[in-house]
Amino acid sequence: MQSTKHVRPGAGQPVTGHISTSLSGGLLGGALRMAESVLLRGGQQTARRNAWDAVCENRRYAQDREDVRRVLVHSAR
Repeated sequence: MQSTKHVRPGAGQPVTGHISTSLSGGLLGGALRMAESVLLRGGQQTARRNAWDAVCENRRYAQDREDVRRVLVHSAR
């Protein structure tokens, strides 16, 4: 797992989150996008990318919630 900084839309503060290897960049990502363009129509590509973006955003929000929970638990002690 690698630590990456993300900025939530509308938020000015970067958020540190742990996300497994991202397929959106690098050689593997390019190869997957090429295969996707051959196998899927434009609308399907967009739907898949939108779904993956939603998954990543949900993971960031879940990490944010966990961070807040830890702070609240720690401050209650």
